[in-house]
Amino acid sequence: MNKRRMLQVIAFLIIMVFVFQAGVFAYAKVASTSKEGLEDSVGSSSTVLQSEVVQRTYDQFLKEFDVQEAYRKQIEQLVEGGYSRTDVSIAYDFLYQNFGTIDDWNEMLEAKATGKTWEDLFIQYDVKHPEFIPRNFDSGELEILMQIEGATPDDIMIADRLSFVTGKPFGDLLNEKLKAGQWGNIFVRESVLYSGNSFPRVQLTEEEVYKYIQNGLLSEQQVTHAFVLAQKLGESPKVVISKLEQGISEELIMAQSYMEKYGE
Repeated sequence: MNKRRMLQVIAFLIIMVFVFQAGVFAYAKVASTSKEGLEDSVGSSSTVLQSEVVQRTYDQFLKEFDVQEAYRKQIEQLVEGGYSRTDVSIAYDFLYQNFGTIDDWNEMLEAKATGKTWEDLFIQYDVKHPEFIPRNFDSGELEILMQIEGATPDDIMIADRLSFVTGKPFGDLLNEKLKAGQWGNIFVRESVLYSGNSFPRVQLTEEEVYKYIQNGLLSEQQVTHAFVLAQKLGESPKVVISKLEQGISEELIMAQSYMEKYGE
């Protein structure tokens, strides 16, 4: 594989993902031995349990995504406006993976409130927004960029993606980050729902691809997409591939995973 092809493959496989895990808690308390007292106690305990789980789920969400203060305030405003934390979190998670904006966030939540499914909303988003294609850096240009003091491969990829979303020059964004030291304030200024300074990588070998294309149900590209999707969702690639082989769409797989992750 030549150097340019290798760079394209690496760029394609670099994705944003944060594995989210919610704790499981047990809570029980009997206030009295009477039937009425027992029912009241069970109902109260159930409410407390649900409240605790929802709060811990939300706290973990904020931590895993390192949600900036500006977006935390936005979340509270959305919840106070009547949207559930579940819907707010699902929309944020999906858009975070796609460098979506606050406008996309509000639009998605408004559409969800009309009764549309997450699957439909994800499809509509993909139709409306052009697919990001990493710029084709030639070897000389990439070598020069890597020699810039303080610049990392992640900075280059983030600047490329942010340039695609905002329309602002790649070089200007990269230079701004190098001066600031962090991307956080730049994301907030551009109203982009992202906060990281690095992109986790998907590890995928030729042997793994070969293993999953043997039955002829998926192509090499589909298997690659499955591994990327699995890492985004924190799912097993085997599980995601099995669903794709059954004909389940990527959008429905995402919807099911997010509901399981954030559902109240």
